[in-house]
Amino acid sequence: MVETKYEYERKWWNAKAHKEEIDMFDEKINRTLRWKEIDKHLTTDIKTILDVGGATGVFSIPLAQKGFEVVHFDISEEMIAIAKRKSEEKGLMNITFEQGISTDLSRFENNSFDIVINMDGPVSFCGIDAEKAIKETIRVAKKIVIMTVSNRANMIVSMLKSGLRLSDEQFIPAINEMFDKGFWHTLQYEENKEMVKGCTNDYLGPIKAFMPEEIREIFENNGMKIERLTSIGSLTNNCGKEFIDSLIKKPKLYDEYIDLCDRFDKEICSNSTGSSQRAGTMVVASK
Repeated sequence: MVETKYEYERKWWNAKAHKEEIDMFDEKINRTLRWKEIDKHLTTDIKTILDVGGATGVFSIPLAQKGFEVVHFDISEEMIAIAKRKSEEKGLMNITFEQGISTDLSRFENNSFDIVINMDGPVSFCGIDAEKAIKETIRVAKKIVIMTVSNRANMIVSMLKSGLRLSDEQFIPAINEMFDKGFWHTLQYEENKEMVKGCTNDYLGPIKAFMPEEIREIFENNGMKIERLTSIGSLTNNCGKEFIDSLIKKPKLYDEYIDLCDRFDKEICSNSTGSSQRAGTMVVASK
């Protein structure tokens, strides 16, 4: 497995900053579902929130607007700059910005924040260090952790669709690595470089994709009680892009569909592939 080089990753995230909020396929629905879960936990006893991997402020800015004391934490200075501009335009005084890596939150003491949210990239894109990033998130949370991570089932399907070597008609070796260990890195196998041409800087990774029981074990071993551990957005993966595009133009139907997506994840397919874009597994846990 390839070591995670955070200076390279920082530059990669910088290059992605300008298109961070451009939605592809079902990203808008995935984000709406995450908001639906976050809103449930914004009770009167919640005062402080840490957004690990806050990116351009999709969650941190609205949370500050709601009156919470928010710390926006990200690896990318370009992402932070965009979020800062947005906060200044809105005149927000209750949000601060910190740059760093999610595997090292040592600047924050244990139990520093009532809620810590950590959405996908700050865990999944740590590769072999992903578990360390999860443990750091748990450590600084006082009450609740809301996290999304890459879904191994989803990654396997995506890789199978794009990973056939037509030259010799066999699947690339990285697929078995994803089955066995849940890891991907562009530099892991020579064939991987061909798969990610056209991505930002012709690069993707490092990625750690999880099985639900892996997540459960990490959280419970670190003193957390699992409140929710399900796929997120699996219904959208089955409905197709044309259907999703039509829904987004119909606000009433869209709102109803979000409720159906949430029920589908919790009641019908709790251990499924999740959405096509963004993280496919959500965990909510309390201390």
